[in-house]
Amino acid sequence: MQPQYIFMPDGRFIVAVIDRKGKEITLILPSDTKQSLTLSGNFATTLLSQLDTNQIHGESSFQVVEKQHYWLQGLSQAQLVPRNLQNMVIGDELGLLFIEVTDQCNEQCIHCYASSSPLCHNFLSLEEIKAILIQARALGRAFVQFTGGDPLIHRDLVEAVQFAYELDFQAIEIYTNGLLLNDALLTKLLPFEPMIAFSLYSPDADVHDGITQVRGSFKKTIAAIHRAQDMVLKVRIGMAVMEQNAGHEQAMLEFAKTEFFLEPASVRFDPVHETGRGSKLNTKHISLMPSQNSHMPDVDTQVAVKHHQVVQQDNAGTIASMHVNTQAHRRGKLAVCADGSISPCIFNRDHVLGNVRSQSLAEALDIKGMTDGNLHPSIERWNHCQHNLSCSDCQMVAYTLGETT
Repeated sequence: MQPQYIFMPDGRFIVAVIDRKGKEITLILPSDTKQSLTLSGNFATTLLSQLDTNQIHGESSFQVVEKQHYWLQGLSQAQLVPRNLQNMVIGDELGLLFIEVTDQCNEQCIHCYASSSPLCHNFLSLEEIKAILIQARALGRAFVQFTGGDPLIHRDLVEAVQFAYELDFQAIEIYTNGLLLNDALLTKLLPFEPMIAFSLYSPDADVHDGITQVRGSFKKTIAAIHRAQDMVLKVRIGMAVMEQNAGHEQAMLEFAKTEFFLEPASVRFDPVHETGRGSKLNTKHISLMPSQNSHMPDVDTQVAVKHHQVVQQDNAGTIASMHVNTQAHRRGKLAVCADGSISPCIFNRDHVLGNVRSQSLAEALDIKGMTDGNLHPSIERWNHCQHNLSCSDCQMVAYTLGETT
């Protein structure tokens, strides 16, 4: 089985599971997996031959299929390579921007995707952050998340949040452990109305402190959440799930309700990503309860944030579990890491598109020759993308970009 994406002329994409031995192709609409179609016989043979040349040359037989299945409109002009890098990564406009203002952190979580710690020293300057925000605003009215490391360590965080506020982004969020969130800092942030997401790994203090490797961190994070709520700022909780806290999800929901009066929609569970220190953890056997991705804010980005099970697969059958919005208006993601590198997502750090210290976001998205991974299908690469990235939009981008160097 060969998994591949087929890119429609209008920028949408569908999934193709190719069975060359059986001479069949199953087409699936990722945004609605009930919409699927298995082609065989002449249809499959023709489509295979056309895809092998990366161009479906106006095949009239496919126009019949298009009329019968609305979601396949454009199949007769589809291809395996997207129009350009920008269209593949962010779609019609930028919907979510991660800015990792520093990789320094006052915790040293065992699963940290960025390998952050007190010993890290990368910082984006305020001037760099402002330039990133200006460039991102030209790509869309995105949701901006300031993250790290721990962003509260950055001495210019308030000014960065203010600048994003003045640029009228869709919303602003600070993702933090809260250890430095005192009343003075909250008072400075309050006029700009940022949402604040807190990393909390268990309602059990010992489990949480064991994961952060900082004794007393649970108590400090709980106090910080209360302080933010006292300022009437919108808060949510993100819980990365690993062996140490697997099975604590329901207890976390109950704790969030009784301690902070938070509804389940404000508590997100996220599989540990096998990058950074997370690469040393075994997460293949862990399955999450239904929830949204903890690092994806609850906003209308038109990007999938559906349930993802952290289970390694050995065939392409998992394609049917994909959920991603492929409507005509798609809003994608970008991440700028603390060293200035630009990636499609904060978790997809292996695919580096460029660096803000040498080029703009637009220039990084205009680089040629980076989208041929889809032309070389690999079930191993497919499994890697499915396992390491919980958002199906990100999985598509990573798979199409191909192998990292």
